[in-house]
Amino acid sequence: MAFAVTSLPDFKQVNRDQIINKVVLGGRFISRITKQTGVKKDALINLLDTDPQFQNGAVCGFTAKGDTTLSQRTIATGDIKVNMSWCPQTLLGKYAEYQVRIAATPNAEHLPFEEEIIANVESHINKKLEAAVFFGDTTSEDENLKRFDGIVKIANADTGVVKTTIAAGSTAYAAIKQVYLALPEDILDKAEIYVCPALYRQFILELVEKNYYHYPATEEAPSEIKFPSTDVRIVKTDGLATSEAKKYIVAGDPREIVFGCDLENDREDARIWFSDDDDLYKMKISFNAGIQYAFSDRIVLADYTTIAE
Repeated sequence: MAFAVTSLPDFKQVNRDQIINKVVLGGRFISRITKQTGVKKDALINLLDTDPQFQNGAVCGFTAKGDTTLSQRTIATGDIKVNMSWCPQTLLGKYAEYQVRIAATPNAEHLPFEEEIIANVESHINKKLEAAVFFGDTTSEDENLKRFDGIVKIANADTGVVKTTIAAGSTAYAAIKQVYLALPEDILDKAEIYVCPALYRQFILELVEKNYYHYPATEEAPSEIKFPSTDVRIVKTDGLATSEAKKYIVAGDPREIVFGCDLENDREDARIWFSDDDDLYKMKISFNAGIQYAFSDRIVLADYTTIAE
């Protein structure tokens, strides 16, 4: 067992909502897309589209033409919890034992590493949740991916999604260009293309080699960049990193990709406490999450196996 946490009752009371928000909404991709809160289990995205028809304005009369279509898509969320515990006794004899205080009321003692562990737990949950948003699959044997279906599974089963396969050995630039050309015209001014860090790194190097992009050597490389001569952003996305043989690029309007969770009721929990029953400090974080997109024909899903170095 490991060890951490300090001033636990006050920490819970003051920072519960802050921890939940950082855990559930703290991922980089999730922070970019639309959030729908108040989702208990499943929720509907209500969609509206109109098709007005031009008529001859030089004549009198009124004939209604054109439809307004109402439709819905379902966000199915899964319940997730993280339970961890720490025994302060395990630090005795180690480098951090000077911070351990044995007392009759250990939960009143200032214990080391609380802030560091909280931040570390949040970052790891963010990373796992971002992966689930893309590769979640309720039939998976991976405990971190089986809580809800992700974009890749949903889009692969959706005949309305724009799908394209990138030829093995294509360059990163050619692969992303192929996705760009597959985007519907009406979202080109607001679409984003999401790629894994490895593909993004290759893409940036290609841009530099092609003299399409320059940045001062003293600056860090950005985590997103516009595709040359377009309004479409290429975004480095940790959630798309995968060791599977088949890899994916996802593109669409981030406003039309919806992350569902509750965040409005007591089903979310973030607690740290000392348990007198077994002399352990315990952490419990629980929440629900799910993902969906609004319009099938405005999502591009590209798969590939290899990209040329």
